[in-house]
Amino acid sequence: MQGGVTFYEIEPAQSYVRISYTVKIADGPVLKGAGEPAEMDFVTGFRQVVPGLERRLVGKAAGMRLAFTVPAEEAFGTRNEELVIEKRAADFHFPPHIKPYPGMEIPLVAPGTAVPETVAIKEVRAESIVIDLNHPLAGAALEYDLHIVEARPASEQDICSEWQEAPCSESCGDSCGGRPHEIVLGVDDGSRDR
Repeated sequence: MQGGVTFYEIEPAQSYVRISYTVKIADGPVLKGAGEPAEMDFVTGFRQVVPGLERRLVGKAAGMRLAFTVPAEEAFGTRNEELVIEKRAADFHFPPHIKPYPGMEIPLVAPGTAVPETVAIKEVRAESIVIDLNHPLAGAALEYDLHIVEARPASEQDICSEWQEAPCSESCGDSCGGRPHEIVLGVDDGSRDR
């Protein structure tokens, strides 16, 4: 407590956080917040943001301004060249008026949850297409310059609203469409629990 005001420190789980920020690729272009800072809010512990960002906010409080670099391993992971694969062109089903091209993003339909929703075409060959399953920002360190606008314990409504389009009148457990689905960004190596 300072001057009669209690400061809430962000916890690793179930803290509501709102920031204004600029993020850029280290030694590269600005991704968000170029003209004026972007805004984002989230609840900690649900892996809604890159792990390295969330970890660097734990223990901080509203009103603080921070600048730091999140290495690739704590952002969208390192590039894995084994995830660049070549498939027969016949395996793809493009509408007749669509011609694939390098850089084109296409939806990926595959079993399991550890695959991206979209992938980028890296190269179009005579009989095959090379696709890259890496996240477009894999291998990139991210530089953040941010202001913590709000930090407080997350309410049940904060947690529900992250997963529901319409507000619920009851608790957000099974009565409001089931438990939240985790949005996994980057690589979680378990170091959060150490």
